[in-house]
Amino acid sequence: MKKTPTICIAILFFSLQLPAQSVKLVPDPGFVPYEMYYISSIDLTTGSSDVLFFGYRLSEESNDYSNVWVSLAFEMTLRSASLGIDQPTTVLSIETDPFRILADIRFDNRDLTIETSVIYDMASNAVNLDGKIHVIEQLDMAEFESMKSAILSTGKLPNGTYTFNVVLKSGSSETGLEVSDQVSESIVITTPTSLALIAPGGALEDTSMNLVYSPYPVFQWDTDPCPNCDSYLRVAEYDPTTHSSPQEAIEDVTILPLDQTQGWESVGIATMFQYPVMAPELQPGFIYVWQVKKDLPTTIGTESYMSPILAFVMVDATSPRQPGEDMMHPVLQHLKDILGEQQFNVYFEDDGSLEGYSPNGTYSLNGSGVGEDQVHSVFSEIADESATIVNITIE
Repeated sequence: MKKTPTICIAILFFSLQLPAQSVKLVPDPGFVPYEMYYISSIDLTTGSSDVLFFGYRLSEESNDYSNVWVSLAFEMTLRSASLGIDQPTTVLSIETDPFRILADIRFDNRDLTIETSVIYDMASNAVNLDGKIHVIEQLDMAEFESMKSAILSTGKLPNGTYTFNVVLKSGSSETGLEVSDQVSESIVITTPTSLALIAPGGALEDTSMNLVYSPYPVFQWDTDPCPNCDSYLRVAEYDPTTHSSPQEAIEDVTILPLDQTQGWESVGIATMFQYPVMAPELQPGFIYVWQVKKDLPTTIGTESYMSPILAFVMVDATSPRQPGEDMMHPVLQHLKDILGEQQFNVYFEDDGSLEGYSPNGTYSLNGSGVGEDQVHSVFSEIADESATIVNITIE
């Protein structure tokens, strides 16, 4: 019997698992902080906005775009004790369907709107998003009457903690995408508009009670914390023969800033500012007025808030002392401005270790004799923390 050989062919089926893609969110520029958010800047129905809240670049770490799919999700939540919203509540939630990318893509919140049909990657390839962006959830104003009233009366988002979340999913196919990166940023909105001047000075009618003895006074004010705000200062002479009000004087020629094109002297986020040694000298017997401006970045531009205006008189230290007038030496007054009244009194008031001491005009700095102007200059450097005291000897 002839045997026919049987040939067995083993067919091996391999399940090819494509490598997972690693697409990341690269800040470009990332989240952009504001101190005030106007509801007109966001359309809760479409997600559209004309204000940049955040911007990122989608980037595949290995730069291999042969088969890369991504999707994006953005959510904005609010927690506000003043409105009785104790748990994070969604203000706006937007998601995209998966879409393929062929190169790095720059995008920002203004692209995540149902009105977007196409964006372009950094290689100028068109990415079709028509009908692929969806508003998943939005705030129901009817559910939060207190919030609705606050928005209608001010046009701004109410005070509270706002959290912005951006989630990126990626993969090698349209299905089965996994989270490859996400960012979250929380911003506390407090509407920091309060601005109150502390010292020196007071009402123009009470200049006899608002005397300044130091030629380099320390200007102090109080305001709500605001890390993204900027403060500015103006100092001007008040001349009763030409000015009818402090407002007219502060809007006239200023001595700080001396450059009239500046308008205001920038002091950053400080709430204290030492009158500069290099600024024009304050003249004894003259009346001066000062004011602070605070700039807040908002979603519709910068808003400015003005403080009231205070007035003070620069005392002539060489003039005879009036009956009952307790005049302090300018050096001691300057030191008091730096230390603060409470700390100063510990040393120089009743039972203080330096009670009764008063400068006699002889000063030594680092072993060398100096004049009073140099002492004030050093005090100014100490006040703005550009110099520190190592040792002081009083004889």
